[in-house]
Amino acid sequence: MDFNLRPYQEEVVQAALRGENSIIWLPTGGGKTRAAVYVTHNHLETTANAKVAVLVNKVHLVDQHFAKEFKPYLESRYKITAISGDSNEKDLFGHLVKASDLVICTAQILENALISTEEEKHVELTDFTLLVIDECHHTQKESVYNKIMGRYVEKKLRKEGNLPQILGLTASPGTGGNRKLDKAVEHVLQICANLDSVIVSTKNFTPVLQKVVPRPKKHYDIVERRALDPFGDHLKSMMSMIHEFMPSTVSRSLREMGTQEYEADVQQISSLSQKS
Repeated sequence: MDFNLRPYQEEVVQAALRGENSIIWLPTGGGKTRAAVYVTHNHLETTANAKVAVLVNKVHLVDQHFAKEFKPYLESRYKITAISGDSNEKDLFGHLVKASDLVICTAQILENALISTEEEKHVELTDFTLLVIDECHHTQKESVYNKIMGRYVEKKLRKEGNLPQILGLTASPGTGGNRKLDKAVEHVLQICANLDSVIVSTKNFTPVLQKVVPRPKKHYDIVERRALDPFGDHLKSMMSMIHEFMPSTVSRSLREMGTQEYEADVQQISSLSQKS
């Protein structure tokens, strides 16, 4: 079966093919999901009693991944089941997992099944041999992904065997909103720790990746100030009327109307009023 992987995709799947926990980091349009399909196929081919779960964080991605990625390459040889919150089959999740080689579902469905006491719904993490986690940078704080991986890490620390291999997919691990480099690095390392995985990106085929996913270029068009701005004038008139109802000390503290500084001042006043 020809997956038509590009050189950089072949490079980033190597750790997963060795059975190691890894996070594939490729930009949007770089083919992360296709790489995951390739890893999944190899896993099903080479692992005894293999069972794979592909987890997504949005309902529409269940059918998208099933129809456009996994079904075309794997359905002829393997039983694939797609389950989302819109599906009545979620209450039979445990039964469907037993009957399938690959399940594609929202993370919440797996989380519900892990804590369920109903026999037809309940599953254990050890029922799977590979977990593919889409948009895995969401594995932080109180997210469903992090709850699932929290159970995984706890079992690993207790040295419970037969835990599944982890394969994360992300276009960017993000910075966690941090502007300082050390804090941004700390955020990325925390994501790796939460997923018990290492990040893998292309080192040898960056030029090929840049041709496939070219970096966006910014273009600026400078426009002249409009001679007439009736809407803007009307808006400023309304704001001036509002200012008349403000205490004079507050109104005088506001900077020039229509600027970012003015917006910041208004937001600060709004925040203070909510606290009082």
